[in-house]
Amino acid sequence: MRILHVISNLMSGGAESMLAKVIEALPGPDFEHVVVTFIEGGLFAERLAGRGVRIIGLGQATGHPARALLMLPGLRRIVEEINPDVVQGWMYHGNLAASATSGGRPVVWNVRQRLERLVDNAPATRLAILGSLLWRRNVRAVIYNSERAAAEHERRWYPAAKRVLIPNGFDLASFWPDPSAGSALRREFGLPEDALLVGRVARDDAIKDTPTLIKAFTNLTAKGAYLVLVGRGMTAENTALDELLRAANIKERVLLIGERPDIPRLNAAFDIAVLSSSHGEGFPNVVCEAMSAGTPVVATDVGECSDIIDDVARIVPVRDPVALSVAMARILALPPSERALLGLRDRCRVSEFYDIAAIAQSYAGLWRLIAA
Repeated sequence: MRILHVISNLMSGGAESMLAKVIEALPGPDFEHVVVTFIEGGLFAERLAGRGVRIIGLGQATGHPARALLMLPGLRRIVEEINPDVVQGWMYHGNLAASATSGGRPVVWNVRQRLERLVDNAPATRLAILGSLLWRRNVRAVIYNSERAAAEHERRWYPAAKRVLIPNGFDLASFWPDPSAGSALRREFGLPEDALLVGRVARDDAIKDTPTLIKAFTNLTAKGAYLVLVGRGMTAENTALDELLRAANIKERVLLIGERPDIPRLNAAFDIAVLSSSHGEGFPNVVCEAMSAGTPVVATDVGECSDIIDDVARIVPVRDPVALSVAMARILALPPSERALLGLRDRCRVSEFYDIAAIAQSYAGLWRLIAA
């Protein structure tokens, strides 16, 4: 079976990670995967290409989303050449492009975020959300990773009868507890051996609510705590972030390490992991990735976080730095052995409910059904 995946880019992010994991879990000869990206290159492009997956870039420049419209004729030619059994869109731009160029072939959409308010999205994204509705009668299925996300989109005329819920999946062989990882990270940045590492993996985006996280960390009473910010834009060159840290007077206790290829090792190094998002999240990959590494997570009440973690003491209201600070302090105050047990409980939960092998088979079953 030939599946053509359409996505805006393969640089970084939860949707890109999930696409890579599903493809890796469903290798040939049963499935032939081809991935088309508007913006070429990226971490996941290299990862998939290294496994022999055909990656086709359309050459769109970054920062010019409207130019994607100029790429649609080229995508249509690719669809005709590949002649896939199913065209699988990923996220709003990929969904719209898949429908507009499928030539009548079966199309599946994949929605990866919530939609509390349309205005929370960039203009080009709003156009993709609304433009997709032109094809809502023809799309065969709409995959969501969150029940809340499904309900919010269906209130905006996404076809409710075509809803398919498939949570994100995780490979526990890729994320694992590593007692030596914390010491290695402390040595890398010259930190004391007894430093407590509070980690967050997230790109620089308003929905990630970095200001609330910084306020919460400023109020944190735990001694010897350092905040480790990982992700695109989390660097010293980010002047707005630098100003926030200077104003809070915590710059010397924050590590800005940007994008990294060793996310499993970093997750295992953290004493706790934090998700501080204020909106927009469906099923945050970073929560389960930290849990898989045996690291306890504190998260705001967004998307499916409360169901994923299943511990009310570690779920806090959005935009509430005091509650977030208290929840972090409670976990950091535990003896290391108790934090390890809490992390082991979280890893077992991922293994039970979100194993990538089972999740990938859900995709495979849907594609087979639709192609038939």
